[in-house]
Amino acid sequence: MESFECKNQNLVLLNQSDGTSRLLLNDPHKNNALSKEMIDCLINTLNKIAADDRQKLVIIRGAGGSFCSGADLNWMKKAISQSDEKNKNDAALFFELYTLLFHFPKPIIMWVEKCAMGGALGLLACADYVIADTHVKMAFSEVKLGLVPATISPFVLQKIGLSHAKAFMLSGAIFSAKQARRMGLIHEVLPAMAIPDRIKELTDQFKQNSAEAMMATKRLLNKLIATPLNEVKDMCCDHIATSRRSEEGQEGVSAFLEKRKPNWNK
Repeated sequence: MESFECKNQNLVLLNQSDGTSRLLLNDPHKNNALSKEMIDCLINTLNKIAADDRQKLVIIRGAGGSFCSGADLNWMKKAISQSDEKNKNDAALFFELYTLLFHFPKPIIMWVEKCAMGGALGLLACADYVIADTHVKMAFSEVKLGLVPATISPFVLQKIGLSHAKAFMLSGAIFSAKQARRMGLIHEVLPAMAIPDRIKELTDQFKQNSAEAMMATKRLLNKLIATPLNEVKDMCCDHIATSRRSEEGQEGVSAFLEKRKPNWNK
């Protein structure tokens, strides 16, 4: 796949403090649409965070009070004048982003406001915890534009199942945050004013956990969802056996028995 430079670093703003990386999708005039440049900046920034052992958690939000309107339609419009290879490379960039998020070694929280359309729902499907404003509107809007929600489909299907995916991907209907919660696409729906405090509570909760254990748990769950049940016994047994013997596993159990905080939470 061809390599892209992150031409505008301001499209994704990064703020890091106390083990938490906060990412801001920063193109509010386009409702933070996913352009080629923004996706490349996201990929580059996420890879840097993944390699930084000091970072324990990622929070992603959109600038200007709106999460993301989906793919940049001006970019999509250029497809007609591009070769098949160029169009496939563009699609592969989306898939690379979703795959990176899905397999990201640290927990990812997404803070959703106002709207999340099309490709933005692929971001939610790959997140580990999603909180949305009560008034958020969502839609798999691709079919209304004559497009197919192809690159997000594998991730959305795992998150909400075939029945919900067919109903909303084929209809293109707008649905609410409460409907999204019922289908499992998001986890909490709160008034906008309550979200900052809830994000802080969640951040504190995640940071109390063992980074190594969270990473191993996420890796295990992602493997399990893609593996037939009759093939997972050894994998599950190996994981718990390894974690029991691990330094953090021993420290966590000892701290609980000794009624103290583990050394990663002091």
